[in-house]
Amino acid sequence: MKKLAVFSVFLFLAAGAAFAQLANGIYINAWGRGVFAPLWFETPEKQYGETRPNSSGIFKNGTGVTWDPINMPRVDFRVNGTTNYVGFTVHVNSEMVTGNPGNGDNGAQLWVRPFGNDWIKLTVANQFIDDTLRGKVTTDTGFENFVLGKSMMAFSNGMEPLNQDITFNRFAGGRGNMSSANAANTSTHITPEALLSNVFFLSSSPIDGLFVGLMLQGMLPKDDIKETWRQMQLGAGYVIPNIGHARVQYIGGFMGKEKNVNDMYRINEPSKFEAAFALSTVEDLTLDLGFKIWMPVSRYDDTKSYRGLDVGLGADYRFGAFNIAAMMQAMYLGAYTGTRVHTTASEEGKDGVHLIFNLIPAYDLDFGTFGLSFIWQTKTAETDAAGSKDKQTAWSRFGLGGWYKKGLPGGYIKLGVAYAFPFIRTGNPSVALPGGGYGPGDERTGLHGRGILTIPIIFEYAFF
Repeated sequence: MKKLAVFSVFLFLAAGAAFAQLANGIYINAWGRGVFAPLWFETPEKQYGETRPNSSGIFKNGTGVTWDPINMPRVDFRVNGTTNYVGFTVHVNSEMVTGNPGNGDNGAQLWVRPFGNDWIKLTVANQFIDDTLRGKVTTDTGFENFVLGKSMMAFSNGMEPLNQDITFNRFAGGRGNMSSANAANTSTHITPEALLSNVFFLSSSPIDGLFVGLMLQGMLPKDDIKETWRQMQLGAGYVIPNIGHARVQYIGGFMGKEKNVNDMYRINEPSKFEAAFALSTVEDLTLDLGFKIWMPVSRYDDTKSYRGLDVGLGADYRFGAFNIAAMMQAMYLGAYTGTRVHTTASEEGKDGVHLIFNLIPAYDLDFGTFGLSFIWQTKTAETDAAGSKDKQTAWSRFGLGGWYKKGLPGGYIKLGVAYAFPFIRTGNPSVALPGGGYGPGDERTGLHGRGILTIPIIFEYAFF
């Protein structure tokens, strides 16, 4: 009996030691954000410089997240387990991606390091991100969605607040990601009608500063191997000590020409090459410049589409208590897509160039940080086959705001006032005809649409 008791104690201690060893590799981190807007005011609607008859202001308020006006506040946590050889992550959150349940940025994933080091790491996941190569500068703080951001304001101009993916896209994919490769900023891959809804990621860091990654998407036994490899993401980066971070990658899609009518190229989902360099030589200054070169695509009938070139530039500089961050993006340089797709009868049409600039100066005081945000967006006129500009396809928009941020243990509270001016556009507003009805009037240029005044109060927590 005594031997049994001693043996039981031994088993208990051994199990406890094993559990303690395992528990040392288990940790929880979490991030979440919610916003309350006590005031959302939309001004009376303008029509090319004049107020529309019988148009009045609209008052609203509500709660959600900064990046999506119809989403619930984001509350999440991630349970991670790791040893030198194996690990896992389970990501649980309250967010529901519009129209599709989402499992969070990191979803559920598990990984192995066969040799116990970073020479080779293999990961399988249902939703996945890796930020190792991502751009180094961002001006997307959440508040920018209210200043002029597409997502919160429900604009349809194809632009979003300027985050790190402007200069270089991170690895990202898997279930719940509904973006397409034609999105310029946060999307990193194509998700066709049948979602490629699981991720395999191979990464390697054989020497200090070097990182290589390969991402494939697909679900057994559902996805065709050709489609899986077509949409691969392959990237590499190297940190040059005391100089900067060089990165290159290929993000899969379509390129070249269809063989025949059954080939089913999707010309609005081209592949692209990216290259970027982040300079870190100057103390307290981060400067990141990136290029995205989209591949031309042709149908079997010689219809041609070209997404052009995108350029992103970010800079962040701190001088004592003063900090200034700025980002610029130019998209569709030299592009012809959509209604400007080239055919044998039309080889001259060009898309308008999209430009966006965001500037955020901020100053730290003992009781918090005060800052401003300025955003300017514009789209130049498209040209037709004869080279004539269509002025009605051009627009500009300005936004500005001021904010105060109070850091708290594990998070912050941020409140401010933002105003997005109506678009500046050219058009032919309708006029009443003598015999009844309406017809096009004289061409006019001026404010068009509604301005939006908001008072957002943003809460965020981060436990890492």
